[in-house]
Amino acid sequence: MVVIDDEVLVRKGVISSVDWESHEIEIAGEAADGRSGLELIRTVQPELVLTDIRMPHMDGLQMMKEVREQFPHIRFVILSVLEDFPTVREALKLGAVDYMNKFRMDPDELLQSVLKIKEALVPKESAMTAEKADAESPWKVMREDWLDWLQGTPNDVYDGAIKSGSRYAVVVLEGNQGHAGTSIKYNELHVQLEAFKEQVEAIDCMFIYESSSGWTLFFRMPKDASSDFEITCVLLERMTAMRHACGDTFSCGVSQAFHLAGERMEAYREAQAALRLVFYRGYGVYAYDSEQSAFSDRHSQFMEMGDFKKYLICLEGHDDEAAEKAFQTLFPATVTEDVNVTEVVDAVHAWVSSVILLLKDWGGQVPASMLSESMFEHVNTRGTYLELRTWCYHLHQLAREMLVVFKKNAYHRPEVQRAIDYIKMHYAEQIRVQDVAHVVNLSENYFSNLFTKEVGKTFSQYIQEIRVEKAKELLRGRKLDWFEVGERVGMDNPKYFSKIFKKYTGCTPIQYTASRK
Repeated sequence: MVVIDDEVLVRKGVISSVDWESHEIEIAGEAADGRSGLELIRTVQPELVLTDIRMPHMDGLQMMKEVREQFPHIRFVILSVLEDFPTVREALKLGAVDYMNKFRMDPDELLQSVLKIKEALVPKESAMTAEKADAESPWKVMREDWLDWLQGTPNDVYDGAIKSGSRYAVVVLEGNQGHAGTSIKYNELHVQLEAFKEQVEAIDCMFIYESSSGWTLFFRMPKDASSDFEITCVLLERMTAMRHACGDTFSCGVSQAFHLAGERMEAYREAQAALRLVFYRGYGVYAYDSEQSAFSDRHSQFMEMGDFKKYLICLEGHDDEAAEKAFQTLFPATVTEDVNVTEVVDAVHAWVSSVILLLKDWGGQVPASMLSESMFEHVNTRGTYLELRTWCYHLHQLAREMLVVFKKNAYHRPEVQRAIDYIKMHYAEQIRVQDVAHVVNLSENYFSNLFTKEVGKTFSQYIQEIRVEKAKELLRGRKLDWFEVGERVGMDNPKYFSKIFKKYTGCTPIQYTASRK
C-alpha cells in the first residue's frame, strides 16, 4: 500500500494510526503530489493506493487515469474532503473501491476497509497447494558443506556428481528487498521445481541450498542438450516463469554453462555477479554476460561534489523548480554498471546526513526518526537504485516541506544568513571571523556580537560544530584515517582536532570509529 496526499500530517496520520505490519500490510511509500505519486506507483507497483483528489502538479483523478492504463489491477481508496457526487462517481469509474473523508475517518474504519481489499487479493488455494507440495516433494535441502564445495572446498562426493559431457549452471535466488513475503517459501520452491522438471525434461535441478536471504540452485543439462547459449536461454525462460508463479517475490542470477568440477567456483561468482544487476536494472532474472565484466575495469563517479554543494544551496532556497532540478542532477534517473554500488550507498549516507544537518541548522524540530540510525538502515535495505532514488526523493520532498515551516519561524537577519551560507560552503578552509564579517560588509566586532545573538552560539562554536558533524560523516565512511578526516574538515592539527571532536561528541575520533564496527 502507498499513501499519496499533499498534507504531510494526513500522510503521517494514516501511516502511524494503524499497526499495519501486524496485519501483514506493508507501507511501500508515500508521496506529496500526484506527479511524484505516479512515479512512486510505477516504481513499487502496489496493490492498493490511498490518495487525495486535489493535489499540486497532478490531481488524483488524472493520476488514477494514467495508473489504470498501465496497471489496471491496482485498487484505490479515496481520502478527500470533497463530497460532490460527480467527483466521487469519476473516482469510482477509475477503479476506486472506497471513499473516505480524511478528516472524519476513524482508524478502525480505515483498517477494516483495507482488510476487505486485502482479503479479496489472497488466493484461497495457496495454503493447501503449499502443504501438498511439502508432503510430496522429493527435493531435499543440502547441508552447508555443499555450498562450501561450490565456493572451492574439495569434496570427492560432490566432485563425483559432475559427469563428463554434461553441462551445469548455478542459479542464485534472493528475496526482493521491501517486498511483502520477501523470502520464497520452501514448499513454494518445490512446487515450481516439479513444474520445471515436467516442462523441461532436459534440465534437472540436482542440489538446492537455503540461505538467510534466498536459495542457491545447481542445474544439470544432459549430454545431448543444445549449445551453451541455447541452454542458458531456456534456463532464463524457466526461471522467469518460476519467478512469476511465485508472485515476483524474488530475483535471480544465472551463471554461464560449464563442464568441469573445477569451473564451479567461477560459475558461482558469475551467478552472484548477474544477481548484482538487480541494483542497476530492477528486480528480475539476469544471466551473466562476460562482456559485463569489462565494467569492473571502469569507474564512474556518483554524486559529484560540485553538484552536491549546489543541491544543498537550492534545497533551502525559495525556488521549487531549482531544487527539483538540483535533485535530478544529483540523482540521475539511472546509473550504469560501471558505478560502484558501495560508493552509491556511501554517497547517499553523506547526503542524508547533510540534509538532516541542514534542517537542524534552521532550528526547527526535526522528527526523532530522522535522527536515528534507522535512516541509514533505510538506505542499506533498498534493493535497486530506483528504489533508493525514490526513497531519497521522498526525503527531499519532506525536507522541502519542513524547511518552509522552519523558515516561517526563522528571524535571522540577511547578513547573518549570508554568513551561515558562506560558512557552510567554506568550513574546510581556514576562515576567520574577520573574513566572514568582510563578506557580509560588517565590522568584525559588530558582526561577532550580532552572530552570537542571532544564532545562539559564538562564531567559533558554530564552525566547530559544523566541522565535527562533517567529520562524523567521513568517519562513518571508514575510508580515511582519523587525522586525514581532521584535515578534510579544516582542522589539520591532529591534537586540536581530537580535542574539539571529544568536546562535542564525548569521545575521540578513534573511539567513535571503533564504536561503529
